[in-house]
Amino acid sequence: MDEQEKKTILETYKWIKVKRYIDDESLSWEARYKNLEKHHLEETNFLIDKIREIVKGL
Repeated sequence: MDEQEKKTILETYKWIKVKRYIDDESLSWEARYKNLEKHHLEETNFLIDKIREIVKGL
């Protein structure tokens, strides 16, 4: 990992490749919750994978 990538990770959120969650208020609360949970799992899995990638590089 080069210094620029380290700086980007430490100082910004640009490196996170999961799109920001947008709530759709036209859906039922159940559907909204399901969408939020799906997004949370996608984001969490991305972050775990990134940590594993970084640790492998140590």
